[in-house]
Amino acid sequence: MKRNILYGLLIFTLWSTGNMVTAQPRVEVEAVDRLIQEQMAAQRIPGLALAITQGDQVIYEQGYGDGITTQSQFFIASVSKSFTALAVMQLVEAGQIDLDTPVQTYLPDFTTAEPAAAAAITVRHLLNQTSGLADTGFPESQLPQPGSIAERVRSLRTARMVSQPGTEFHYFNPNYGVLARIVEVASGQPFAAYLQENVFTPLAMNHTFSVTTSDEAIAQANDLAQGHLVAFGVPIAADEMSGYLAGSGGMISTAADMAHFLIAQTNDGQFGDTRVISPQSLMLMHTPPQGIETNYAMGWLTSEYNGTPTIEHNGILSVYYAETVLLPETEQGIVLLYNVYSLPSTLFAFSQIKNGLIDLLTGRQPTSSPITVSIYGLMIGVLTLSGAVLAVRSLLRLPRWRAKHQATPILRLLPGIVWTFVPALLLLLMPRLIAFSDRVFSTEQLVRSMPDIYIWLGVTGVLGVINGSARLVLRAFKTDKVIDRQP
Repeated sequence: MKRNILYGLLIFTLWSTGNMVTAQPRVEVEAVDRLIQEQMAAQRIPGLALAITQGDQVIYEQGYGDGITTQSQFFIASVSKSFTALAVMQLVEAGQIDLDTPVQTYLPDFTTAEPAAAAAITVRHLLNQTSGLADTGFPESQLPQPGSIAERVRSLRTARMVSQPGTEFHYFNPNYGVLARIVEVASGQPFAAYLQENVFTPLAMNHTFSVTTSDEAIAQANDLAQGHLVAFGVPIAADEMSGYLAGSGGMISTAADMAHFLIAQTNDGQFGDTRVISPQSLMLMHTPPQGIETNYAMGWLTSEYNGTPTIEHNGILSVYYAETVLLPETEQGIVLLYNVYSLPSTLFAFSQIKNGLIDLLTGRQPTSSPITVSIYGLMIGVLTLSGAVLAVRSLLRLPRWRAKHQATPILRLLPGIVWTFVPALLLLLMPRLIAFSDRVFSTEQLVRSMPDIYIWLGVTGVLGVINGSARLVLRAFKTDKVIDRQP
């Protein structure tokens, strides 16, 4: 009897333990760590903080790089929009905001260069980025930066509408600056104070705060990771550039804190015993509007990777990058915080790491690209050096060129001369050439995102202008001499 009881207890223990294990979320820690370590080395990433959640649990978190922990603070940039949307929806549930009410009901001084169209913009339009405003009608990054949220709203008086409200998607940071002001007016609290009381504290985000400008963030952060830009594949320490951020990109957070936010997003709006939003509002925030060609919802984008549906948002500043990803089918969440940003990092590093993690979480083997940030940097370095060498060689051979082409018609020489000015022309046109999806960037933003490209074009551009100008002068001088000798 005792032996049977012992066998029974053993079987029950094994059965219950087995059920407990299979019920727990699993993550291959070694595989995740190996992926991150390999990618950081190949992509020259100085620091990264990662957290992975499933359901109501944090199943993995780790900091990588010198001094980086899951408690290190990072700018999360446009991931802040997800928090602004959450604040708005909380006030919608409280009956203090109506999604389809015109913005001017809450902000009577809100208007644009087309007052009639501005009067039709609703709160929902701002959340869905369908207000009709865009960078092409108001290049906010190239204009003087406001110092307050109210000033952000007033600055839009000169904004030109690019479409009718509710008809087209245009990603526009000031939409969320206006939403921050609506939160202030509807709640009667400063935007940062509202977030602290109604979002950060309930979610136990103890190292997270919101600011109006990047300078404020740098001054207030206690453990801010040092930012970096990248030149020729080498990360270079640099502070974040000054600028307005409130509502659209003004949050500082940590991987550990962001994990709590992800849990609320995948757990029907609840973290622990606290509910910050209803499941119905959460679903609305994750659903793009109907009748418009867009995958942007309310501070989130719907997407897909290898057949796996995702809900995500990234954040870009000049020396920081952040990414949040939700996998609704498995209730998993990923947050990646980087203390570096560059164009090649976006092209070759960040997506590789994100997709590799999704692969691991969905039982697939991550794939890798042959091009890395290091290889890209080497390629641009070779182009810069070879371009400089060829340009100097061409300058040294100007006397020979002059002797050879003294009788050549100028029209035949013109294409070669014009070609020497191309790098300088590309440099001047860079803001227009880089523009995509109707986004407009300042020169400082572009230089910081790809300093090696600017160095390449700068060196070859200056040498090219000297070369081309010298050829024009020499050719004109030779022509004058010929004319002088004519009887």
